[in-house]
Amino acid sequence: MLHFLAGEAHEVQGPNDKRLTYDPMICSDCNNTKSQPWDKAYEQFERWVFEHSRETLKRRFILMEEVFGSDNFSSACPAFYKYFVKAFGCRLVNSGMAVPDDLVSLLSKDQFRTKLRLTFAVNKTVFLLEGNDRENYLGLGDLIRMDSRSMGKMERYLWHMQIGWLRVWFFYNTDVPCGIGSAWTSDSACVYLGEFETVSIDQLIEDARRDGRGSALARLEALRDQGGIKIE
Repeated sequence: MLHFLAGEAHEVQGPNDKRLTYDPMICSDCNNTKSQPWDKAYEQFERWVFEHSRETLKRRFILMEEVFGSDNFSSACPAFYKYFVKAFGCRLVNSGMAVPDDLVSLLSKDQFRTKLRLTFAVNKTVFLLEGNDRENYLGLGDLIRMDSRSMGKMERYLWHMQIGWLRVWFFYNTDVPCGIGSAWTSDSACVYLGEFETVSIDQLIEDARRDGRGSALARLEALRDQGGIKIE
């Protein structure tokens, strides 16, 4: 399994590898016992999405009722969301930044309001990888804090997780741009997927030509001539 961090590839054993985890932002009881439903909800979502990749990529939305079942999705959605809150909070702590109060407090609530919005999107560039490499592609993005010249440091953050072809974007206290999926805070039973490219095929061709990678160049040029990256 490959994990990419700051552009570098590392071999990892799986989602629990230390490269993919952070020191906990919450007490050990909360990080284990209390968070087990969050972890299980995430694992169920991940398993369902990749077992239904072809259908999901074709229709570009995910019905949480199909993922968690008609009797459980209303309670599973907040648990699923809290998994990402925990991951984001740990990323903040790992970077030496304070976790916003609304994120800490919502972990113990059934109903909550928050400034953290998630979006889910298809990363087209990942489809240049072979099938097995694509499914095992994991990445944690750089955490970006968006400060203000007039107001100084601000609690406005951008981050992402890459899970196979699926990119999960984190927007805290900032607008969600168009095209990368609908904003989600566990308040909807349907997640609409966006789409983006981390790098264009023309840029990849240029890089391969510059670096003298003949076989990669030939493959990329053939792919471009066939109409570009195919999502399937």
